[in-house]
Amino acid sequence: MKQVEKAKVLVEMLSKSSQKTLVFTTHKATSTYLAQTLLAANIPFAEFTGGMSLKQKDEAIAAFRDTVSVLLASETGGEGRNIQFANAIVNYDLPWNPMKIEQRIGRIHRIGQTQDVFIFNFCLKGSIEEYILRILHDKINMFELVVGEIETILGNVDDEFDFSEIVMDIWLKHQVKPELDTAFEQLADNLLKAKNQYQQIQELDEQIFGEDFEA
Repeated sequence: MKQVEKAKVLVEMLSKSSQKTLVFTTHKATSTYLAQTLLAANIPFAEFTGGMSLKQKDEAIAAFRDTVSVLLASETGGEGRNIQFANAIVNYDLPWNPMKIEQRIGRIHRIGQTQDVFIFNFCLKGSIEEYILRILHDKINMFELVVGEIETILGNVDDEFDFSEIVMDIWLKHQVKPELDTAFEQLADNLLKAKNQYQQIQELDEQIFGEDFEA
């Protein structure tokens, strides 16, 4: 394929935006492909990958801050650096682990951020990413949670609960759409129960400890 639909939408989006935007990819091949795509579309960008030297990483962050509006980043993109000057994230590849998604958001949605943060999650219709997004966004509203809460919610499901392993198991065992829908709906219900349990505990703690709990 010369071009994929997600890349077309990304180019269209970045062409219309002047916001400082972090574009996250999971796979090296995807990052290479997107770099070629952005070059062809004349969209200036910097790259930040785990294999770069410290100097190269510093230069990439400086370019992102001062001269370009897009940082094409791997999973470690911007780790340990002050990039609150950015306020938009594109999850071009959606990780199957919610903790990794939260870590990405935490790159810019942290203390010192003075702007509204916008999160864009790309997925193809009918893909496993769409099922994951339905659960995390539609069911448990992950993107409205405070950083750190998703870990507690996942822990409330089961001590050995592994979201990505369960998603893979469902995807491999159920190839017919109605079965997939049912299995993912059950997973979503389990997470929603865990979230409600977490919120009940939070409310009880606040009633008991009051202002001391908030501190």
